[in-house]
Amino acid sequence: MKKQSNQFANRLTVLTAITFLVSSGLTYLLPEKLVSPSWPFIIVFFFIISLFVFRFLQKKSGGNQGKFINAFMLSTTVKLLLYLSIILIYVLINRADAIGFILNFFAYYMIFTVFEILSILSYLRKPQSNLD
Repeated sequence: MKKQSNQFANRLTVLTAITFLVSSGLTYLLPEKLVSPSWPFIIVFFFIISLFVFRFLQKKSGGNQGKFINAFMLSTTVKLLLYLSIILIYVLINRADAIGFILNFFAYYMIFTVFEILSILSYLRKPQSNLD
């Protein structure tokens, strides 16, 4: 389990670095209205949440598929509520940057969610003594 956590963290770090570099380049190419000045913080936020959720799911699964499913549904629900709350609060506080923030948040949400799902599927497919 420790090896898979480290492997996930390494891959997530690479994805985050690539996302950061691509986003840095896009800030010069896209109109200012479409790029939120908070984009680096959004990337770091998704990095932390993805890392936390993967480790939470590993810990909660404990070899029981039913526990894993419950933990996955719980984490998904909590994440969605957290994400919606953050978007709502940010937009209410900073209306001028609402469009850019929502577009950036959604783009990073898609990138990190696809990565997280693929990683979880890979984790579940590997034969392990703790997930039988």
